Amino acid sequence: MSVDVIDQEPAGAGTAGPGGPDAPAGPPPGRARRVARTARLWYGRLLLGVAALWLLYALIRWAVSGRWHWAIPLDAAPPLLLMAIPAVLLLASAASCGRRRRWGAGIAAAGLLLGLTTGSGLNWQALWHGERQVPADALHVVSLNTQYWGKAAGVERLYGLLHRQDADVYLLQEHVAWTPGLGEDGYARLNDDARLRAEFPGYHIARRGELLTVSRFPIVHKEVVGAGSDLAPGVPFKRIFERNKVLRTDLSVGGQTLSVYNVHVTVQLALDNLNPFSGFDFDAYFDRKFSWRQEEIKGLEKDLARNSNAKVIAGDFNSTAAMRDLDNLRSQATDALEVSDDFVPVSWKFPAPAEFEWESVFNRPLPFWRVDWTFTDGPVKAHRYELAATDGISEHRMQKLWVTL
Repeated sequence: MSVDVIDQEPAGAGTAGPGGPDAPAGPPPGRARRVARTARLWYGRLLLGVAALWLLYALIRWAVSGRWHWAIPLDAAPPLLLMAIPAVLLLASAASCGRRRRWGAGIAAAGLLLGLTTGSGLNWQALWHGERQVPADALHVVSLNTQYWGKAAGVERLYGLLHRQDADVYLLQEHVAWTPGLGEDGYARLNDDARLRAEFPGYHIARRGELLTVSRFPIVHKEVVGAGSDLAPGVPFKRIFERNKVLRTDLSVGGQTLSVYNVHVTVQLALDNLNPFSGFDFDAYFDRKFSWRQEEIKGLEKDLARNSNAKVIAGDFNSTAAMRDLDNLRSQATDALEVSDDFVPVSWKFPAPAEFEWESVFNRPLPFWRVDWTFTDGPVKAHRYELAATDGISEHRMQKLWVTL
């Protein structure tokens, strides 16, 4: 018997059932869904581009900082911003998709790591050390940029602030008369020696240019360090103000010698009386400021290297932790921040009266920078370091340090 085998079509073949080869395409996505998909695509691309540009900026800034006179526009960003921007980008990358999410997160993470490791300014030790004990015989050192000797706030308030500190040593900057609107030509010597002696009876006083050192201990030696140390007698005060930025005084303390360095490194850019539309030669201006700063800092480093005394170095360095100007100094001396309780130390720019020409634009309280520094070196031990308020007298915080020899 022959059997005819008939091929039967599998059930469901040729139907419009789900998953079938001839199944018709689903309805096209709605307009809202297409817009959302396109927006997410461009969001990812934009995020990737911004993260890449920020990383490029961070790398270039680090490469040229302290090495090129046009680095200042790049260096002006607060160290906190150098970490905050990539951190925000890292979080924002979660909203993108696919490769753009991975690449965006990776580039943002690289920027954040760069910000954390190249001068974040954060004081990690403050998170785990205990209360700082100060010996009864510790020397109390105060450093302050006085904002043109309390010109806008009033000199009486400034003296009151200083007397309340009852410090053994005062390292004061901007002890100078200043006329706003004249730029670099607006500085003049303060002829107030008699007032200083009356306000600080029993103290010993050394001054040069804008730098004023007041000490309970006898001053056995004083000299201008580095730039301007070779200025001829009788030069105009303007020249002394511009070039004498480090004043060293050696103090006799209990049979030992303590060298204190009063520092005010030249500011990179003075806004007063600078009109960007006047044809001003900013390249020459930045180059001159950069050269002066390098001379001042290198002169200080050189003097520290040959000085075997116990040393305290304090003042307004016009440099942040992210700037590389102080790299050698930070490796040569010890930052007093090690004995501070501040996790985020900032010393400028706090609310204080000012008299700049463009006050409404530039005189804003933006306390995001630490530009005031204190270091120790040699046989000296720091016990506590504080950045204290000045009651609105100065836009800088006051530096307070307790040390023993």
